[in-house]
Amino acid sequence: MKRNALILAILFVTGCAHSPCQKDVVFQNAPINALLAGCYSGTMSVHDLKKHGDFGFGTLDSLDGEMVALDNAFYQIKPDGKARLLKDEEASPFATVMFFHARQELFPEREMGYKELMGFLDKDIPSENLIYAIKVEGRFSSLKVRSAARQKKPFSVLTEAIKAQKVFELKDQEGTLVGFRFPAYAEGINVSGYHFHFLNKDKTLGGHVLDLRVEGARVQIDKSHAFSMAFPENEEFLKYRFETDSKEAIRKIEK
Repeated sequence: MKRNALILAILFVTGCAHSPCQKDVVFQNAPINALLAGCYSGTMSVHDLKKHGDFGFGTLDSLDGEMVALDNAFYQIKPDGKARLLKDEEASPFATVMFFHARQELFPEREMGYKELMGFLDKDIPSENLIYAIKVEGRFSSLKVRSAARQKKPFSVLTEAIKAQKVFELKDQEGTLVGFRFPAYAEGINVSGYHFHFLNKDKTLGGHVLDLRVEGARVQIDKSHAFSMAFPENEEFLKYRFETDSKEAIRKIEK
């Protein structure tokens, strides 16, 4: 499928929608506003996403669960929280990926909840105006996670579709948070602030993180210098009239 490339970057990246991105470039195959609007048809295969990153998150065709990319393996988290390895031909309507190379490493000395973790990270990032990929490994005494349920056409907007999500608790899990922190000005392109998906050590359970408690954490941060996005060219995206203010819709789906 042909794509137009949108570059929002300090560094200009040529042809990134068609060829591998540079190593410090965050890549998306659609804006978050497309997902909010109900554009759930897969537009990029896992095979092609791997050209742009080995770390990240997203969802699958028809909003069929959550996606987690870790160490160049892509997983689907199904509505029951169980994880499975994705095949290269499976497709995503929305994914955020990059090639992860840690530039900072931090070791919190205490157990933390979600808000404490975000506060801890805020103290150590160099600037609020850049994009960061964040990996957090540790033992999670509790996690509140969710996974979206597969939708049927005609697709409803995400704030309606997410009402069918499954929310569940995970206890005493070793595993990894896979996430990004986007700046406030990126609202509508991605979720501003922190956004994490979880995958356990055995690669059998996970989900979109709503709350957590973690101890013995190892935090790795990779700062990006550029961002690249490919516009979908399917009918859903091309004909939809997007709302200008996505903040409230994003708040609903994130909480």
